[in-house]
Amino acid sequence: MRHFIAVAVALLSLNVEAAQESRSLPPFIAISTQGGFSLTVEVGSSQSLQISGDEKFIASLRTEVVEKELRITTSEREFNSVKGNPLVKVSLPALSRLKVQGAGETILNNIQGERLDIGFQGAGHLVAKGKIDYLRINAKGVGELDTKALQAKRVDVNFEGIGAVNVYASDTLNVIAKGMGDLGYYGHPKSVNKSVSGIGSVSAKD
Repeated sequence: MRHFIAVAVALLSLNVEAAQESRSLPPFIAISTQGGFSLTVEVGSSQSLQISGDEKFIASLRTEVVEKELRITTSEREFNSVKGNPLVKVSLPALSRLKVQGAGETILNNIQGERLDIGFQGAGHLVAKGKIDYLRINAKGVGELDTKALQAKRVDVNFEGIGAVNVYASDTLNVIAKGMGDLGYYGHPKSVNKSVSGIGSVSAKD
């Protein structure tokens, strides 16, 4: 009997963790997030939004579109009490801007187009893949931002903190770095302009 109860409780826990919800929203081309959840973005597909995690997280997650920007937020209380592996999956035809604030993992796939602006603040981890003409990054905090698989012609980076940033630029790289963080660049850019203050570093990695 005890074994049966234990199995039932375990199955109930799995069901809670496996809860999912899809939401329909107006069209958007930019994303802003705040909270302790993971985010996966697929560019080049029809628009969709799917949330997975425990029911409390799903119920507390706010999603709204303001001036073509999708805003995904949780309250400070929910941010500190999120359990399990909450995940938000977003698909959209094109992405022009992403702003991330929090401690989750963010994955950007199939980035394409003329320009992408990334604002990154906190202790999270961001990875981006694709090909673009111009990438602009503003990063603060102790997190890691890895865009070396996002092939860009020109990259502008303003980096402040003790984290790590990796980028790929084939033509021009402009860097302003403050603090103790490290910036590594790939792609053998023809022109590198850097301003470094603090004990951080800016260096070629290939």
